[in-house]
Amino acid sequence: MKINACALAALLIFETLASAAYALEPDDLDVRQSVRQYNQEAWMTMFEKSKTDDISRLPALQAKSRLENRSAPIAEAKDTLCGLNGVMVFVEEIDTDVENHGLTKSLVKDEVESRLRQADIPVLSVDEAFNMPGKPYLYLNLTTHNTGIEFYSYSIRIELNQDVSMIREPSIRASATTWIANMVGVVGARNLPAVTEDVNQLTNQFIRDYLAANRK
Repeated sequence: MKINACALAALLIFETLASAAYALEPDDLDVRQSVRQYNQEAWMTMFEKSKTDDISRLPALQAKSRLENRSAPIAEAKDTLCGLNGVMVFVEEIDTDVENHGLTKSLVKDEVESRLRQADIPVLSVDEAFNMPGKPYLYLNLTTHNTGIEFYSYSIRIELNQDVSMIREPSIRASATTWIANMVGVVGARNLPAVTEDVNQLTNQFIRDYLAANRK
C-alpha cells in the first residue's frame, strides 16, 4: 500500500506518543510497567568505540568481559517461558471508533487464543492463571491514532507477565514483564481488521519462543 508523506509523519509522531502510553495498565490485573530489557547490542557498540578511542584500555575491557562470563548469565527472554503450563490472555480496551470499523477487542482476543490452542499451548481462565505459580498472563495492548486523512497509525505490544523474585531478597516477589514484542504500522480506515495480521505475527513469535523453551 502506498502511504503519503502526511501518513508517514503521523506514524512517526504516533510512535513517540505510544511509548509514553505504555505506562497505562489495567488496574484489575495489577499489570506492572514493562521492565527494560538488557541491550547487548548497545554494549557491544560502546565496547567497539572504546577500542578505537583508547587501545590501551583493551586488556582491562577483556578482563572485565572474562569476569562477566564467569558470573551467572542474564537469561534470554524466551528462557523465562520455560516450565510455563499455559497463559491467560488479556486484551486492553480498543477505541470505540476503531471497533466500529471492525477491529474489535473480541476479534483480537479470539485470534490470539486460537493460535495458542493450535500450538497446543493451554489458554487459561483468570482463576486458573492466578492460582498457578507465577500467575502468568499474556497482555496485549493495541493503541491507534486517527490521522484525519483516512489512515490510522497503530502500535501493538504483546508481553508475558508473571511473578518474579528479587535476587537480593528472594522472599520479595513482584509482577514483571519477562517477554515482550511490539510492532507499529499505518493502515487505511476501511482496512483496520487487517491489523490482526500483525497481531498474529507477534503471537507466532511468542509461540516459537514458548515451544523452544518447552521442548518435550
